[in-house]
Amino acid sequence: MIWKIYGQRLDGWTNDDFPTASVPGDANTLELAGELIPNTQSNRDRSDLDFRGSVMPPPKAVESGKVQPLTDADRRTLVRWIDLGCPIDYDFDSTNPDRRGFGWACDDKRPTLTLTNPQRKVSARLSKITIGMHDYYSGLDLDSFTVKADFDVDGVSAGENLATKFESVNPGVFEYRLKQPLTSLANGSISIAIKDRQGNISELQRTISITADQTR
Repeated sequence: MIWKIYGQRLDGWTNDDFPTASVPGDANTLELAGELIPNTQSNRDRSDLDFRGSVMPPPKAVESGKVQPLTDADRRTLVRWIDLGCPIDYDFDSTNPDRRGFGWACDDKRPTLTLTNPQRKVSARLSKITIGMHDYYSGLDLDSFTVKADFDVDGVSAGENLATKFESVNPGVFEYRLKQPLTSLANGSISIAIKDRQGNISELQRTISITADQTR
């Protein structure tokens, strides 16, 4: 309902991020990015409702004078009304209270993920990789942490996971100090991924270049 009055999804996802039944209520019609997918428990758990249509009230009805457009205060009133009335979780299991499930307590927000070093510029030396990551709701799944470079690092071949090289240096800050700093690299990329305990994933990729005649 709130998506409709704002005319867009407000959860940070797109329609193609999760399966949706093309026929409402029929799990045999689950589709993902326009492709039919199997009716499995996993796919049913991940399914959501797509945003379809346009903003309400319909723009043409507003233009013709049939209805008045909603003000910002009108929209916020509806949002508060729903927030106050909807914390009912039919998926909660009292015998397993630590399980979040997919009801009201479902965590649908991706973890925060940043790469502070190397920065987005040509540098003269790569001596460390510094990553910031945090998840406020269900928490980070550190077993899912992956860091891959398309170039060799400290004798580790390109494409292998470097995550075990990182140490926690501050809350939410993880760092890998290279034993053999890189001083020359025409073009390279570092790819990072982390999930939270609900399964939401954040991914980041950065392209870097290292040239000896540049100052850091």
